[in-house]
Amino acid sequence: MEGTPAQLAINGGTPVFPESIGQNLGVRKVGAEEAEAVAALISEGIRGDPIGEFCKAFTQAHGMRHGVAVDSGTAAVHVGVVAAGVEPGDEVILPAISDVGSVKGILAHNAIPIFADVDLQTYNIDPADVESKITDRTKAIVAVHLYGQPAPMDELMDIGRRHGLPIIEDCAQAHFAEYKGRRVGSIGDVGVFSFITGKHMTTITGGMVMTNTDEYAERASLFAVGRGEEEGTKEGVFFRTHVGLGLNYRMNPLGAAVGMVQLNKLDDIVARRRETGQMLDQLIRDIPGLSPPHIIDGAMHAYWLYAVRMEEGAFTADNYTFARALQAEGVACMPKHYYLLYDHPAFLNPETPKHPEYAYPRAVYDDRERYYKGMCPNAERGLAAHLVITWSEFYTQKDVLGVEKALRKVADAYRT
Repeated sequence: MEGTPAQLAINGGTPVFPESIGQNLGVRKVGAEEAEAVAALISEGIRGDPIGEFCKAFTQAHGMRHGVAVDSGTAAVHVGVVAAGVEPGDEVILPAISDVGSVKGILAHNAIPIFADVDLQTYNIDPADVESKITDRTKAIVAVHLYGQPAPMDELMDIGRRHGLPIIEDCAQAHFAEYKGRRVGSIGDVGVFSFITGKHMTTITGGMVMTNTDEYAERASLFAVGRGEEEGTKEGVFFRTHVGLGLNYRMNPLGAAVGMVQLNKLDDIVARRRETGQMLDQLIRDIPGLSPPHIIDGAMHAYWLYAVRMEEGAFTADNYTFARALQAEGVACMPKHYYLLYDHPAFLNPETPKHPEYAYPRAVYDDRERYYKGMCPNAERGLAAHLVITWSEFYTQKDVLGVEKALRKVADAYRT
């Protein structure tokens, strides 16, 4: 017997979407224009400076003076930390909720991540908790614009100025998001981006580090592109010397060619995501127990992902059960519990790591008491009460109405 539309698809009912939407959207971002740009570059023997041209275009789009293109978003965080003057053993404060790339870039430099709690409405870093975590070993603060929602930059910049700490903006999920009329990445001392497939724009794989500070730019370039080398002569012959550690994080020039095409589309991509995201915001406001993303004053969300907040106690289902039911209705979504950065064995497991050759910095293991369940209660509470829907510039109004219908259907089925 065929299920009814009101019955949850997970229980045999008819799904809202016969075929799931939101899957593998990254591969739809590139097409003929990008292929032509890459083909032209190859046919010309990769002449000129495609990476430099892309850096210039991207930084100019943000009103910034310096940009260093790298090969991943994680590399961008690493380079951003180096650019800001962080040394091994220094502490870097970042939010407890983010993609693991935000913390790996810190760990890669043998710096020590210090996790700050988040705001329960936005899941972004809480400035008050940031200030409480500052010590004489703190050397930088990372502000992550989670899911495309700008962090409270005024408060963070004030903290940075008063304590003499650079603010690094992690914009991997927030291309062309805005805070009080400025694009994120142009507000802090350093801005870092990811361009992997699935982001608002892509270079297939890649990232960017931006700054207006000459010293930071020189440090970033020397570390990420110059490999810590200085060139000169010795007894009249070209000679290269290594003045410090540097890694070859240079972006692929073919990716830069793709990036130039993608950058020209970015305004439209973000505008379409924002239009459909704001449409769903309005549609679900009256669903008891669910709330759309809370957008802070002066911010313009870029809707990389769409985070739905579940009111505590409003449903008989937890967010995992809720997500499975939505997936059965054809809506790509999932809880983001793995975004709780310290909730991983490398931080919480007191035993010797299974693979010490890949271990986190020794200081992380030597002072494991700094990491424990409950250290950021809002982050843990918030992640248990929200789920994230895949979002895309390819969604139509019909798609958004379907997502609303699925949310209502699942919410009605599980409401207490």
